[in-house]
Amino acid sequence: MAQEGSFMAMAAPAPSNGAQPAATQPSGSQSSTHPSFRRSPTELVRCRLRDAHTAFASAPRSFVWLTTSRATDVPCTKGSFPPLPARNALPHLLTQPPQVRCDAASLGVPCTNCTAFAIECRIPTPKRKKTANKKDTDSDQGSNTPQNGDPRRESTTAAESPAPTTATTISNPTGLNLSRDEKSTVVNSPDGIPSTSLPPTYAAQQATHNRSFVQFMKPKFARAPIKEAGRVAYLGESSNLSLLVHDRYGTTDVVHYPLPENVRGAKARVNELDDMEINILHTRGAFLLPPRALCDELVDAFFKWVAPVVPVINRSRFMRQYRDPKNPPSLLLLQAILLAGSRVCTNPQLMDSSGSTTPAAMTFYKRAKALFDANYEDDRVTMVQALILMGWYWEGPEDVTKNVFYWSRVAIVVAQGSGMHRSVEGSQLSRSDKRLWKRIWWTLFSRDRSVAVALGRPVAINPEDSDVEMISEDDFIEDEPDRPAEYNPDPVHVQFFINYVKLCEIMGLVLSQQYSVASKFRRTNAIDLTHSDMALADWLQHCPKEVYWEKSRHHFWSALLHANY
Repeated sequence: MAQEGSFMAMAAPAPSNGAQPAATQPSGSQSSTHPSFRRSPTELVRCRLRDAHTAFASAPRSFVWLTTSRATDVPCTKGSFPPLPARNALPHLLTQPPQVRCDAASLGVPCTNCTAFAIECRIPTPKRKKTANKKDTDSDQGSNTPQNGDPRRESTTAAESPAPTTATTISNPTGLNLSRDEKSTVVNSPDGIPSTSLPPTYAAQQATHNRSFVQFMKPKFARAPIKEAGRVAYLGESSNLSLLVHDRYGTTDVVHYPLPENVRGAKARVNELDDMEINILHTRGAFLLPPRALCDELVDAFFKWVAPVVPVINRSRFMRQYRDPKNPPSLLLLQAILLAGSRVCTNPQLMDSSGSTTPAAMTFYKRAKALFDANYEDDRVTMVQALILMGWYWEGPEDVTKNVFYWSRVAIVVAQGSGMHRSVEGSQLSRSDKRLWKRIWWTLFSRDRSVAVALGRPVAINPEDSDVEMISEDDFIEDEPDRPAEYNPDPVHVQFFINYVKLCEIMGLVLSQQYSVASKFRRTNAIDLTHSDMALADWLQHCPKEVYWEKSRHHFWSALLHANY
């Protein structure tokens, strides 16, 4: 069923004076004196068909519009219009239902046409589209089945569903035809409106994720071993799900849980990227790496000059993967390491005519950022590591989204979402992962304080929200249960970072007591200043000899540490 007179409205050319024809007026504006209410149904159909035939015969061929069952009307191109109905075919057309659209979806039941013809208004049940491939049956059924028996939804589906075809394509303004199947995702409709439907694979994945919360309620789940450090769910004490788990099993001391097995892993993320995302990554050069010799030099420069300041990577584990083509490291992490390494590497291949490595660093930064924006990496520990290193690129002092302050804040958010700000001593993480988590968290803490001091920004980490133990020399050991560490920790690097963290604690105290907005209204500034001086003096007095700077014994790491002092 369809709106009365729509066939006539689409067939006849628009009036020259700009007035709307009577047949195109909304049915809601018709009154009881309209001629269609004074004619018999048979007479009305004859009049409509006669008027339509006259309009087709008199209208220019280039302005004829097809009558379709879709929501939008497609103009015919020259040479593609349908043949006109013959005069002797008019009696036969009287026995066929008019192919016009129904207005029950907008005005409700009964529709205007059924009211005019004085017949019962019934909404037909939409038929499932027939496809040549049986595997598309489920997706067609899910997209065409009305929800909750809504008559308006059913009427719209019945009126606007296209004729059965073997393949369904969508035309967009660029002239591309996108085949609608399970592997393609239509982001926008032809008129630019975002799509409201999800591909079947994504819908099934969402249903799986919704069921994953049930896994937290299973017995012994809180004590299950955490096999992958990057697949940890953090449940804070105030979260509703945490309260349910604690009430059921009494595990009040557990905040880190292994992600359920049905939640996707990092390796599955690559297969979820659609063609558009893959093309964008190729355009950005995200899958490109420098020659092996140059890449090796960048990695060595990173671990020599950058890693002591941000010891967030297990070098033995990374280098083992770096040398193994069958089990390579994360591409996002590798691009971030190349970015940080390019800042301290002196290879002429990385320098421009003025001797600057900024263009090379920008290249690595764009590659890493493209991978991060595409959600290429799903391991949360790897994401935090890469985000910290992405702060080694900075466009300029006026930029606020491409500097160390921005990326360190993003890294803190991701780390807190995984529970890195909480103690993992009682968790089911392996010993090597517990050490790595502590190094990552205290690296974030030190970056937060040092960046806040350097740029005059507020700090992001509140010490009262964290219960991570202070970092120690033991946390730099990279031994794993199945293999010893290939690289032993450097005592100078270890002492540098431990004392740098202690110095950053004093930095945060100074910022809070002397440079915060609230400190301007306190009357204890003199006492606070004395406490800060005493803390700095105590730090200098207990500074170990490995990193204690003296004029007679100049050393880079001791000089860098005391420069911050």
